[in-house]
Amino acid sequence: LSTMEPVCNTLLASNTLPSGAVVRVFSRLKHVEIEAKKIIEKLESESEEDGNQFLVLLRLSSRISKRLFEDHGCLEGVNYRFEFENDTGILRVVPGYRHDFTTMGLFQTVTSQLKHMGLVRQFRWRGATIHQSLSREKEGDQVFYPSTRFPSSNNLPWPTLVIETGTFESSSKLLDDAKWWFGASEGKVRMVILILIKKTIVRFQQWQLASPDAPRPLTRTYITTLRQNPNDTPYLQQPYLCAEVDVTQTTIDGAPLKIPYCGLFDVPVRPSDMQDVVLDEKELRFITELDFS
Repeated sequence: LSTMEPVCNTLLASNTLPSGAVVRVFSRLKHVEIEAKKIIEKLESESEEDGNQFLVLLRLSSRISKRLFEDHGCLEGVNYRFEFENDTGILRVVPGYRHDFTTMGLFQTVTSQLKHMGLVRQFRWRGATIHQSLSREKEGDQVFYPSTRFPSSNNLPWPTLVIETGTFESSSKLLDDAKWWFGASEGKVRMVILILIKKTIVRFQQWQLASPDAPRPLTRTYITTLRQNPNDTPYLQQPYLCAEVDVTQTTIDGAPLKIPYCGLFDVPVRPSDMQDVVLDEKELRFITELDFS
């Protein structure tokens, strides 16, 4: 993390940003745009397209932060996700088409399986939707709401599932983001799926919440037990890595990835005529087919 001056902010305190994260003070959006395009250009020039995708904006005015949240066209062609706390913003640039197409592939696959169960009006997806804790505002790549959590005119409930997508070098920051979703929502976010992408591999990590009486820290034996019961509703408290799948052009390791119905729809028992969403090798090939084309 390189910067022009000392920084003190909880957004940066976890020290999970990549070593190449760019930190600047900006007073004009045009300068943010120029720096963001430099990051994208450098990232796309890497042989694996795996590098820094973060631009940290210090002493950012509320006017500019509001514009970055509400007008995603304000950086003239730069695709990004944004979060803001106090006077510090973090911009995660989205390079090329691979990240968005892979995220949308997962979105389409989950939607297709739910519709096959006859579920059409019982859920909604939203992209780049702002959620906030007491001090931080943040966007996810895609978020899922069951009908029991549809927003009212003055209230946006927490989603049950969040998808966050980035480079392998962004993995520590994305895991920190997953913990924020769980913590800020007080467990209302039941699952976070991280998609990590570089040219030769796509990794899916499914994070869930373990029971309050689970050992701290979670032991390998306890996590193995949890993974053997994928149909259980994700509990509250400790995040754990429920499943990890690696997809390359020729191999798939760790499949299938199962998304519990109970977690998606926030119900204690799965109805007998419903099923969990299962991402097998065929589905994972569809989701990632443009990553290796």
